[in-house]
Amino acid sequence: MFVVIFLFSRSDAIRGFFNKIALSFWKTDNYAAVKFSGIFSIIGSKNSLIAENQRLQEELTKANAELSIQKVVEKENDDLKSLLGRNDAKKSLVLGAVLEKPSISPFDVVIIDIGKNKGVQKGDKVLYEASIAIGQIEEVFDQSSKVKLYSSPGQKFTIFVGSKSIQAEAEGLGGGNFMVKLPRGIEISEGDSAVVPGISTAVFGFVEKIEIEPTDSFQKIIFKIPLNLTELKWVEVEAK
Repeated sequence: MFVVIFLFSRSDAIRGFFNKIALSFWKTDNYAAVKFSGIFSIIGSKNSLIAENQRLQEELTKANAELSIQKVVEKENDDLKSLLGRNDAKKSLVLGAVLEKPSISPFDVVIIDIGKNKGVQKGDKVLYEASIAIGQIEEVFDQSSKVKLYSSPGQKFTIFVGSKSIQAEAEGLGGGNFMVKLPRGIEISEGDSAVVPGISTAVFGFVEKIEIEPTDSFQKIIFKIPLNLTELKWVEVEAK
């Protein structure tokens, strides 16, 4: 038995044969490891690209909204230059943190952490970044308040829409979306602003879509708040 084992270990041909088998297994394992490593690397890179794309899209949306709002403000300022004795354009704003938002609370309702303790009153206007009107105070408590968003389904209010400030009645559709019906002869374009009537400049949103049926004498204007309500963290309450 010892002689067989000895001869087996001394045989170059046999030893070479088993070396080839071992090398084959090593190459297979190494290839599998590299392949799976590459797959995981591709998956990680794809997820990273998706996240980066979402971030850039959010930044672009915010930048476009800020640019549009700036244009609205500049136009309003030009109009105000012709007015005298109107000092009520500046309002005091009280900052509030969002405790609950539409992703949790129903019917486009937001709960904020300021109330009677900060002079908040029912009917106060609620803004985002001091320029986007998102709703009104519906209920006031000692240290919190309930905000009903303008986009809440069934909510109706007056707006000025388009470059010519066409007066119209808007209706909330939920989720930060609104709808306006206007005669089809009135010129409205995507990207036009929907502005809050009044001396102080604030916008409800911007036109996203215009729907016109061939047999309908009206056009349906869909506009939206230029922010993601599920990511809302802070608001300002315009004190009376």
